[in-house]
Amino acid sequence: MDDPTVCCRASGSYCDRCDLIVGVDGLHVTAAECDDRGRLVLSVESEPTVMGCPACGVVARGHGRDVVELVDAPAFGAPVRLRWRKRRWVCPDPGCPVGSFTEQDETVAAPRAKLTSRACRWAI
Repeated sequence: MDDPTVCCRASGSYCDRCDLIVGVDGLHVTAAECDDRGRLVLSVESEPTVMGCPACGVVARGHGRDVVELVDAPAFGAPVRLRWRKRRWVCPDPGCPVGSFTEQDETVAAPRAKLTSRACRWAI
């Protein structure tokens, strides 16, 4: 019998309820915890997808993920950190100047930013 109080029933899949609460389009919650400083720390990632090289357009190969920690707007009275597990891609074209690159989404955060776009809007 299923336990109706369990939010994330299926291991290995994303939880629509967690994604709805966090509200970051295109990213899915993979973990939530409180750190020793009382901050809510949310691990998020995008779904697997096909990606073209931004320079030459050749279909890139996945090359793992880089974790970027961002300060987000507070939630439920607690400071929030997003640990964005950004996909790293490698262009297989030996003549391409790009080599490797990570996914970018300026609706989440500007490249090399320390604050999410939502935190920037909240601070104004």
